[in-house]
Amino acid sequence: MRAVYLAAPREITIREIEEPRLGRPTDVLLRLTSTAICGTDLHIYEGRLGSGEPLVIGHEPLGVVEAVGDAVVNVRVGDRVTVPTHICCGFCRNCAHGFSASCLTTNPGAFGAAYGYPNMGGYTGAQTELLRVPFGDENCLRLPGEPGDRWEHDFVLLADALPTSYHATELAEVSQGDTVVIYGAGAIGLLAIMCAFARGAIRVFCVDAIPERLAKAAELGAEPIDLRQEPATRILDAVRSSRRGVAWRNEDANLGVDVAIDAIGFQARDPHDYAVEHPTSVIDDLATLLAPNGRLAIIGVFTDQDAHAPTDPAKRGVYPIPWGTLFRKGIRIGMGRDHDKRYNDHLRDAIVAGRMKPSAIVSHRLPLADAADAFAKFDARSDGYVKIILEP
Repeated sequence: MRAVYLAAPREITIREIEEPRLGRPTDVLLRLTSTAICGTDLHIYEGRLGSGEPLVIGHEPLGVVEAVGDAVVNVRVGDRVTVPTHICCGFCRNCAHGFSASCLTTNPGAFGAAYGYPNMGGYTGAQTELLRVPFGDENCLRLPGEPGDRWEHDFVLLADALPTSYHATELAEVSQGDTVVIYGAGAIGLLAIMCAFARGAIRVFCVDAIPERLAKAAELGAEPIDLRQEPATRILDAVRSSRRGVAWRNEDANLGVDVAIDAIGFQARDPHDYAVEHPTSVIDDLATLLAPNGRLAIIGVFTDQDAHAPTDPAKRGVYPIPWGTLFRKGIRIGMGRDHDKRYNDHLRDAIVAGRMKPSAIVSHRLPLADAADAFAKFDARSDGYVKIILEP
């Protein structure tokens, strides 16, 4: 079968690999109808996440069940399903308490497993034609409809992008009446706009430097702010201008946003020289922007090893953080991988009910054979590549 194979950093090929088989009685085989390229795939593609070892990449599948193991009870051949990026057993301590991204059995000796990720269990990636799903009953999310229908691009985003974005708003406790700022208008930042409004936010600012992404943020109802044009100053000015008059008397010291979300992570750019990485530029701005008692969610990836980082401490995952400002303001902070299983069923139901349309962010659907060109353009942020779906 064909698979998207990362042979070396920035070297994508389509390779014939052996089809997976049912290895355990709890396994399911999934024939893919769509598979997405994630921003995290770019970290791997660039050699920034992991050591650059060759692998079949990808972790956002959607398809139809082709075979089930003898011990699978609740999934049947012909079911349309997606599966979470993070592979979970459902019965270890972490899974039992809702921390499925930290499963203790699917990556022995460590915590957390995923498809197509370095150092996360060695599972074959999902940018292929057929995928082995361990613990099928626990991981398969059953879906209505038929392949290629109006929900195809919505449902594929249930594997990772939409739950991750919702997790960001959950970490930040977005609620009725909040003003929110999101740094990053990639897929996660854009879907976080959607999730923030769904949770009751009344105003969302979105900061990025790519015009097509800012335009999409505006389509979703956010106020787009160019990263290169003093975003913190512009946002504070906008908030200040909306809080004049007797209703906000004596509240000048409370100026700021209620919620801030970092959807960029360790490859943040210098706003004064976008070609240069500045890993702490986002957290510096967010510490300035947050009002006292605000909430901060960090959903953009950070890694504890990055040989190509701009500073020696950053190569070890060590970054200077404005703890004094955050402490003085009493900022609550949440971060980390999303526990997909907490969210994906009710997000599915929101899609089916017409309350969410995550496919609004999809920019391209391409054949699997075009993966190399898609990765190159996505990595370059060119030609409007925002969220790409590959057709196996």
